[in-house]
This record gives sequence, C-alpha cells and structure tokens, in this order.
Amino acid sequence: MADSDFKSKVAFIVEADGLLTHYLESTVIKKIKSGMPGDSFRNLTSNHIHAALLLKDIAPCALKSFAEAMQLSRAAASGLVDRMVRAGLVRREANPDNRREVVLTVSPEFEQDVAHVRAEMGLWFEALATRMGMESFEKWHDAMRALHAVLKEEIQPGGGRS
Repeated sequence: MADSDFKSKVAFIVEADGLLTHYLESTVIKKIKSGMPGDSFRNLTSNHIHAALLLKDIAPCALKSFAEAMQLSRAAASGLVDRMVRAGLVRREANPDNRREVVLTVSPEFEQDVAHVRAEMGLWFEALATRMGMESFEKWHDAMRALHAVLKEEIQPGGGRS
C-alpha cells in the first residue's frame, strides 16, 4: 500500500472515530443518562462514565494502572477517583495480597448502572449495525476484535509503548 494511501486511510479512521466518539458522548450517553432510574447519573460527566466503564474492564487495579489506562497523570487520576468515590462509582480497597497497596474497583452499587449503560449502548450499536448491513458489520467486528486485543495489551501495566 502506498504511503499516502495508508495515511489517507488512517486520517479517515481518525475522523470516523471522532464522529463516533462525539455522537456517543453528545447523544447516546446523554439519552442513557436522562433515562436512568434514580439519581446515579444526574451529576456525572461523560468522562466519569467513561472512566467507570474502563475501570470495570481493568479492576481491581492500582491508581497507577488506572492513570496509565486513562492517560492521565497520577495527580489527575487521583482527583478523578476522589470525585468518583464521592459519587459512589468507585471503591478503594486494600489489596488482599499486599495490605499496604490500595486497589480500585467499581462499586457494587454502580455495577447495575454499568450493566444498564452497556445494554443501552448495545441496543444503539445493534441499530447502527443493522443500518450498515451484515457484511460491513462482520468486517467491523473482525477489525474491532483485533483492535480490542491490541488495546487491552496497551492499557495493561507495563504494556504497550512508552
């Protein structure tokens, strides 16, 4: 593949990803938040929700690992975790293998909300996939499986590039 063709395709992926991210944050997440029972999502930003969903995938983990996964400084991650603890999204617990280390987990109370958000996002993606057609959806699924594996490796402590 010619270098300019490759760069053009990468630029298109970046643009499409930006549109997807914007739509998810500005429309889908807001719609999900407005339909949540109770007040669990009322005062949360999309960043809080994103962070809780990411933490759900990597928990239990240390603050350092969470900061790396969120691509934040430890100080910024600590502030975010403090806000998420106050909002009831996250728990800090002693590591059972090393009592001096604190690990982060999604609070049990928020587990149901995480499941609800994922289910609602699943419905949205099902509708999107139907509009794309099954052939395109299957290709997208294959590409996302490969991307998922790379990203999971990237966000693990010590993983990826520095």
